[in-house]
Amino acid sequence: MRPMILRNIFFPTALFLLAITINAISELDLRLADYLFALEGGQWSLKNAWITKVLIHEQGRALVGVILISLLSCIVLSYRLEQLRIMRPGLIYILVSALVSVATVNILKEITGVDCPWDLSRYGGTQSYVSLLAAPPEGQEAGACFPSGHASGAYCWLGVFFFAGLYLPKWRYRALAVVLGLGLIFGAAQQLRGAHFLSHDIWTLYICWMSATLCFFYLFRLPKRSAP
Repeated sequence: MRPMILRNIFFPTALFLLAITINAISELDLRLADYLFALEGGQWSLKNAWITKVLIHEQGRALVGVILISLLSCIVLSYRLEQLRIMRPGLIYILVSALVSVATVNILKEITGVDCPWDLSRYGGTQSYVSLLAAPPEGQEAGACFPSGHASGAYCWLGVFFFAGLYLPKWRYRALAVVLGLGLIFGAAQQLRGAHFLSHDIWTLYICWMSATLCFFYLFRLPKRSAP
Protein backbone atom coordinates (compact mmCIF):
# COMPACT_ATOMS: atom_id res chain seq x y z
CA MET A 1 0.00 0.00 0.00
CA ARG A 2 2.77 2.45 0.95
CA PRO A 3 4.65 2.13 -2.39
CA MET A 4 1.37 2.80 -4.23
CA ILE A 5 0.74 5.93 -2.14
CA LEU A 6 4.26 7.17 -2.84
CA ARG A 7 4.04 6.37 -6.55
CA ASN A 8 0.49 7.56 -7.22
CA ILE A 9 -0.05 10.37 -4.70
CA PHE A 10 3.19 11.71 -3.21
CA PHE A 11 5.34 11.89 -6.35
CA PRO A 12 2.61 13.32 -8.64
CA THR A 13 1.77 15.90 -5.97
CA ALA A 14 5.43 16.87 -5.62
CA LEU A 15 5.74 17.27 -9.40
CA PHE A 16 2.52 19.29 -9.51
CA LEU A 17 3.69 21.66 -6.75
CA LEU A 18 7.05 22.07 -8.46
CA ALA A 19 5.37 22.82 -11.80
CA ILE A 20 2.97 25.45 -10.47
CA THR A 21 5.72 27.04 -8.38
CA ILE A 22 8.03 27.36 -11.38
CA ASN A 23 5.11 28.64 -13.44
CA ALA A 24 4.26 31.31 -10.85
CA ILE A 25 7.85 32.49 -10.30
CA SER A 26 8.69 32.65 -14.00
CA GLU A 27 5.25 33.98 -15.06
CA LEU A 28 5.31 31.25 -17.68
CA ASP A 29 1.56 31.54 -18.25
CA LEU A 30 1.87 35.10 -19.50
CA ARG A 31 5.17 34.53 -21.29
CA LEU A 32 3.79 31.60 -23.28
CA ALA A 33 0.49 33.33 -24.03
CA ASP A 34 2.38 36.49 -25.11
CA TYR A 35 4.50 34.39 -27.46
CA LEU A 36 1.52 32.58 -28.99
CA PHE A 37 -0.45 35.82 -29.33
CA ALA A 38 2.46 37.49 -31.10
CA LEU A 39 3.08 34.42 -33.25
CA GLU A 40 -0.53 34.60 -34.43
CA GLY A 41 -0.13 38.22 -35.48
CA GLY A 42 -1.32 40.04 -32.36
CA GLN A 43 -4.64 38.25 -32.36
CA TRP A 44 -5.98 34.78 -31.63
CA SER A 45 -6.10 33.89 -35.31
CA LEU A 46 -6.52 30.17 -34.48
CA LYS A 47 -9.56 30.82 -32.26
CA ASN A 48 -11.95 29.84 -35.04
CA ALA A 49 -9.59 27.82 -37.24
CA TRP A 50 -10.88 24.50 -38.47
CA ILE A 51 -8.15 22.37 -36.92
CA THR A 52 -8.37 23.94 -33.44
CA LYS A 53 -12.06 24.79 -33.15
CA VAL A 54 -13.82 22.21 -35.31
CA LEU A 55 -11.49 19.21 -35.35
CA ILE A 56 -9.93 19.31 -31.88
CA HIS A 57 -12.53 21.22 -29.86
CA GLU A 58 -15.89 20.30 -31.34
CA GLN A 59 -15.03 16.86 -32.71
CA GLY A 60 -12.95 16.25 -29.59
CA ARG A 61 -16.07 16.69 -27.48
CA ALA A 62 -17.87 14.30 -29.81
CA LEU A 63 -15.07 11.77 -29.30
CA VAL A 64 -15.46 12.06 -25.53
CA GLY A 65 -19.17 11.40 -25.98
CA VAL A 66 -18.44 8.29 -28.05
CA ILE A 67 -16.05 7.03 -25.35
CA LEU A 68 -18.69 7.58 -22.68
CA ILE A 69 -21.39 5.79 -24.67
CA SER A 70 -19.01 2.91 -25.39
CA LEU A 71 -18.16 2.60 -21.70
CA LEU A 72 -21.83 2.62 -20.69
CA SER A 73 -22.55 -0.01 -23.35
CA CYS A 74 -19.78 -2.23 -21.99
CA ILE A 75 -21.18 -1.91 -18.48
CA VAL A 76 -24.67 -2.89 -19.69
CA LEU A 77 -23.30 -5.79 -21.75
CA SER A 78 -21.30 -7.01 -18.75
CA TYR A 79 -24.58 -8.30 -17.31
CA ARG A 80 -24.88 -10.66 -20.30
CA LEU A 81 -21.33 -11.41 -21.45
CA GLU A 82 -19.00 -13.42 -19.23
CA GLN A 83 -15.88 -11.80 -20.71
CA LEU A 84 -17.09 -8.37 -19.60
CA ARG A 85 -18.66 -9.50 -16.34
CA ILE A 86 -15.23 -10.07 -14.84
CA MET A 87 -14.26 -6.50 -15.71
CA ARG A 88 -17.50 -4.88 -14.52
CA PRO A 89 -16.05 -3.44 -11.29
CA GLY A 90 -13.22 -1.87 -13.27
CA LEU A 91 -15.56 -0.48 -15.92
CA ILE A 92 -17.74 1.10 -13.24
CA TYR A 93 -14.60 2.51 -11.64
CA ILE A 94 -13.59 4.21 -14.91
CA LEU A 95 -17.04 5.78 -15.14
CA VAL A 96 -17.05 6.96 -11.53
CA SER A 97 -13.55 8.44 -11.66
CA ALA A 98 -14.32 10.21 -14.95
CA LEU A 99 -17.50 11.74 -13.54
CA VAL A 100 -15.72 12.83 -10.35
CA SER A 101 -12.95 14.43 -12.42
CA VAL A 102 -15.29 16.37 -14.70
CA ALA A 103 -17.56 17.41 -11.82
CA THR A 104 -14.61 18.71 -9.81
CA VAL A 105 -13.27 20.71 -12.75
CA ASN A 106 -16.69 22.20 -13.51
CA ILE A 107 -17.30 23.17 -9.89
CA LEU A 108 -13.92 24.91 -9.73
CA LYS A 109 -14.66 26.73 -13.00
CA GLU A 110 -17.72 28.25 -11.36
CA ILE A 111 -16.09 29.34 -8.10
CA THR A 112 -12.58 30.46 -9.11
CA GLY A 113 -13.66 33.32 -11.37
CA VAL A 114 -10.60 33.17 -13.67
CA ASP A 115 -10.79 34.67 -17.16
CA CYS A 116 -9.67 33.14 -20.44
CA PRO A 117 -6.67 34.80 -22.11
CA TRP A 118 -8.89 35.99 -24.99
CA ASP A 119 -10.98 37.99 -22.48
CA LEU A 120 -8.00 39.96 -21.17
CA SER A 121 -7.12 43.50 -22.28
CA ARG A 122 -3.54 42.27 -22.67
CA TYR A 123 -4.78 40.19 -25.61
CA GLY A 124 -7.43 42.45 -27.09
CA GLY A 125 -10.22 41.77 -24.59
CA THR A 126 -11.71 43.94 -21.86
CA GLN A 127 -10.83 42.23 -18.58
CA SER A 128 -7.84 42.93 -16.35
CA TYR A 129 -5.49 40.04 -15.64
CA VAL A 130 -5.92 38.61 -12.15
CA SER A 131 -3.83 35.76 -10.74
CA LEU A 132 -5.54 32.71 -9.32
CA LEU A 133 -5.58 33.72 -5.65
CA ALA A 134 -6.08 37.46 -6.16
CA ALA A 135 -9.43 39.26 -6.00
CA PRO A 136 -10.69 40.79 -9.28
CA PRO A 137 -11.01 44.58 -9.55
CA GLU A 138 -14.26 45.99 -8.26
CA GLY A 139 -16.98 45.77 -10.86
CA GLN A 140 -15.18 43.21 -13.03
CA GLU A 141 -17.33 40.23 -13.85
CA ALA A 142 -15.85 36.90 -12.82
CA GLY A 143 -14.69 34.54 -15.53
CA ALA A 144 -15.19 30.78 -15.76
CA CYS A 145 -12.06 29.46 -17.49
CA PHE A 146 -10.15 27.66 -14.75
CA PRO A 147 -9.37 24.77 -14.74
CA SER A 148 -9.51 23.61 -18.36
CA GLY A 149 -12.82 21.96 -19.16
CA HIS A 150 -11.84 20.69 -22.59
CA ALA A 151 -8.61 19.08 -21.38
CA SER A 152 -10.60 17.38 -18.63
CA GLY A 153 -12.54 15.59 -21.37
CA ALA A 154 -9.33 13.67 -22.06
CA TYR A 155 -7.64 13.56 -18.67
CA CYS A 156 -10.81 12.31 -16.96
CA TRP A 157 -10.06 8.91 -18.53
CA LEU A 158 -6.83 8.46 -16.56
CA GLY A 159 -8.68 5.75 -14.68
CA VAL A 160 -8.01 3.56 -17.73
CA PHE A 161 -4.41 3.33 -16.50
CA PHE A 162 -5.50 1.78 -13.21
CA PHE A 163 -8.10 -0.37 -14.98
CA ALA A 164 -5.41 -1.77 -17.28
CA GLY A 165 -3.23 -2.45 -14.25
CA LEU A 166 -5.96 -4.71 -12.89
CA TYR A 167 -6.99 -6.54 -16.05
CA LEU A 168 -4.43 -5.85 -18.80
CA PRO A 169 -1.15 -4.98 -17.06
CA LYS A 170 0.95 -5.09 -20.23
CA TRP A 171 -1.21 -2.30 -21.69
CA ARG A 172 -1.35 0.10 -18.75
CA TYR A 173 1.48 2.41 -19.83
CA ARG A 174 0.24 2.44 -23.40
CA ALA A 175 -3.19 3.39 -22.09
CA LEU A 176 -1.60 6.13 -19.98
CA ALA A 177 0.31 7.46 -22.99
CA VAL A 178 -2.86 7.61 -25.10
CA VAL A 179 -4.80 9.53 -22.44
CA LEU A 180 -1.93 11.92 -21.75
CA GLY A 181 -1.36 12.44 -25.47
CA LEU A 182 -5.03 13.24 -26.07
CA GLY A 183 -5.01 15.64 -23.11
CA LEU A 184 -1.91 17.41 -24.45
CA ILE A 185 -3.57 17.83 -27.85
CA PHE A 186 -6.78 19.17 -26.32
CA GLY A 187 -4.86 21.50 -24.03
CA ALA A 188 -2.46 22.81 -26.67
CA ALA A 189 -5.31 23.55 -29.07
CA GLN A 190 -7.13 25.58 -26.45
CA GLN A 191 -3.99 27.52 -25.61
CA LEU A 192 -3.52 28.29 -29.31
CA ARG A 193 -7.12 29.54 -29.41
CA GLY A 194 -6.55 31.80 -26.40
CA ALA A 195 -8.99 29.84 -24.25
CA HIS A 196 -6.58 28.77 -21.50
CA PHE A 197 -3.21 29.36 -19.92
CA LEU A 198 -0.70 26.55 -19.44
CA SER A 199 -1.39 26.39 -15.69
CA HIS A 200 -5.06 25.64 -16.37
CA ASP A 201 -4.03 22.37 -18.02
CA ILE A 202 -1.52 21.53 -15.28
CA TRP A 203 -4.23 21.89 -12.65
CA THR A 204 -6.69 19.87 -14.73
CA LEU A 205 -4.20 17.04 -15.17
CA TYR A 206 -3.51 16.94 -11.43
CA ILE A 207 -7.21 17.04 -10.50
CA CYS A 208 -8.03 14.21 -12.88
CA TRP A 209 -5.04 12.13 -11.74
CA MET A 210 -5.95 12.51 -8.08
CA SER A 211 -9.60 11.74 -8.81
CA ALA A 212 -8.61 8.53 -10.60
CA THR A 213 -6.16 7.58 -7.86
CA LEU A 214 -8.44 8.24 -4.90
CA CYS A 215 -11.40 6.52 -6.53
CA PHE A 216 -9.19 3.52 -7.24
CA PHE A 217 -7.95 3.35 -3.65
CA TYR A 218 -11.49 3.67 -2.30
CA LEU A 219 -12.97 1.00 -4.57
CA PHE A 220 -10.12 -1.51 -4.73
CA ARG A 221 -7.42 -0.92 -2.13
CA LEU A 222 -8.96 0.27 1.14
CA PRO A 223 -9.96 -2.54 3.51
CA LYS A 224 -13.69 -3.23 3.48
CA ARG A 225 -15.62 -3.27 6.72
CA SER A 226 -17.26 -6.56 7.45
CA ALA A 227 -20.99 -6.56 8.03
CA PRO A 228 -22.01 -6.57 11.72
